[in-house]
Amino acid sequence: MSSAPVRPRRLLAAVAMGATIAALTTAPSAAATTAPPAEPKPEVAGVSELDVLTFNVWHGGTQIDDGAREIADVLLETDADVTFLPEQGDAPRQVAALLGYDHVIATDTGIVSRYPILETSTVDRWWTKAVLDVNGTEVVAYGGHLEYRWYATYLPRGYGGAVQGDWPAGWDTWDKLPGGPVTDVEAILEANRQSGRPATAAALVADVRAERAAGRIAVVGGDFNEPSVQDWTEETADLQDHNGLVIPWQSTQTLLDGGLVDAFREVHPDPVANPGVTWPSDNPLFPTTDLTWAPEADERDRIDYVFVTPDERVSIDGAAVVGPQSTIVRNERVDDDSADQIITPDAVWPSDHKAVLASFSVCDEGCAPTAPAWDASAVYTAGDEISYEGSTWRAAWWTRGQEPGAPYGPWQEIVERDGVAGWTPSRIFEAGSVAVLDGRTYEAKWWTRNEKPGAPWGPWAAQG
Repeated sequence: MSSAPVRPRRLLAAVAMGATIAALTTAPSAAATTAPPAEPKPEVAGVSELDVLTFNVWHGGTQIDDGAREIADVLLETDADVTFLPEQGDAPRQVAALLGYDHVIATDTGIVSRYPILETSTVDRWWTKAVLDVNGTEVVAYGGHLEYRWYATYLPRGYGGAVQGDWPAGWDTWDKLPGGPVTDVEAILEANRQSGRPATAAALVADVRAERAAGRIAVVGGDFNEPSVQDWTEETADLQDHNGLVIPWQSTQTLLDGGLVDAFREVHPDPVANPGVTWPSDNPLFPTTDLTWAPEADERDRIDYVFVTPDERVSIDGAAVVGPQSTIVRNERVDDDSADQIITPDAVWPSDHKAVLASFSVCDEGCAPTAPAWDASAVYTAGDEISYEGSTWRAAWWTRGQEPGAPYGPWQEIVERDGVAGWTPSRIFEAGSVAVLDGRTYEAKWWTRNEKPGAPWGPWAAQG
């Protein structure tokens, strides 16, 4: 898996939009207000900013007064260019009218975009798809709100997750389980599989693959109603009522295996220091009983995401959580004590989720110095580097006419994260080499290639 480069992050704090926000605040109701078309952010020296927000708006923003206007204010304060709105209702249309943005309403996730929307469609009924014109570069945006039942992450916390089918008593409810926490990882994963979330993630990956082949960049966001494989690790096994479990949640694993990059976890690779919790969020307008579904558990999870395809034309500049500073733990309001940056807008918070904001740059000529494109007729010797399908490859030995991609071929896919090698199947690692995979660091015990870290008897030793 190749990674988009991570550059020094732009300021993600609330932008100085006071005049615009004030105008919205004093304007007539959202339904009666239509702003003139907004101008896209200008390209500067061949680089366009692309700030992407995933923002579950809790029944279309209808849980609070004038919800569409408050949602619009959040978009202004975060400077979001593209916003995925799970639980959309009519919010995308209303918010787009307030801001003069383009929008699409489909599935249960709307997309609101400052950049022009060129075409729209859906993927597998769960994903809304829009092709955007980012100053001449086509970016495909996919927004999803996946099945909320079969919420298997509650099982190890001792609660049913509305798991339908032939399962033990209580699994089909949202109640506390009579038998206590479930620690059978295979059963938890099977219940999760039956939700259909992993299958629709696979359908998404197939569509993304076709779009990448057509030369488009892809961003994916939404409320997946499922934690990340990168968050339920050995390091987090005793946190947040994971009950000692390491669970390879399938939907995010499918996206990662499909070559996508989780922007938040790319910027913040340590799930202990930066859990990035988006569910549940505190909301001071509501009693805690309206915000928790597992009132005697620590149900905190990161279930809202922004992913991006690795591409020489894209850099990840930053990622942050957006929303109140506090969350809900065992039916109590608890201030966040992690290292996460949480941007709290001045707008009235309309949701029971926190949002996630990812900041990208889209570069006409590439966001970092790139190697020359692979030439089938050229001769390459060991150490030569080329670019191919958005990735950098290094020759392991003399080669000519051999296409990069084979795990045992002459080409090694090279990924670097903060000066540390990212594991790829084709890369050769000598004994003592260090590599990162899914946020974890490993050291090679002997020469290895195409042997994925994590196997108990394999060539890799986990570090830390």
